[in-house]
Amino acid sequence: MELSELSRLAENIFKKHGIARHQIRWIPGKVGTLEVMIMKEDGSMDMDTCALVSQDLSKMLDEIDYSDAAYNLDVCSFGAEQPLQVEELDDHIDAYIHVELKNPAKGMDMLEGTLRESKEKTITMEYMDKGRKKTAEIEKDNIRFVRTAVKL
Repeated sequence: MELSELSRLAENIFKKHGIARHQIRWIPGKVGTLEVMIMKEDGSMDMDTCALVSQDLSKMLDEIDYSDAAYNLDVCSFGAEQPLQVEELDDHIDAYIHVELKNPAKGMDMLEGTLRESKEKTITMEYMDKGRKKTAEIEKDNIRFVRTAVKL
């Protein structure tokens, strides 16, 4: 079963528990792990909600006979450094983010800084370089990976 189909089947469970955002991924291993990262509308998450969602998902997975092989189910929060989709950047203005580029620009293949603007095709970031504030405009189609970041 595709993860997108699994996500669709679990939608009512997420709604029931007030989950606004989720991401499901398979982590291979000797015993694989089905990781389900969840977040409430206000960006928070708590252990009780993770446990309740885990119980409901486990029951659903058993009912649909998800896998014949042994696997672990891990329901967790996104954590401080959350992966983002490029389409979500409009909702993260003034957030500190980490961006990795497909094609390096000006010798940089990665940039961390504050997202200042998100337009249809570009984003503008403010970052520090050798103690000086600089600005970079990045084409959205050049973004390979983006996540929130912890500013130290």
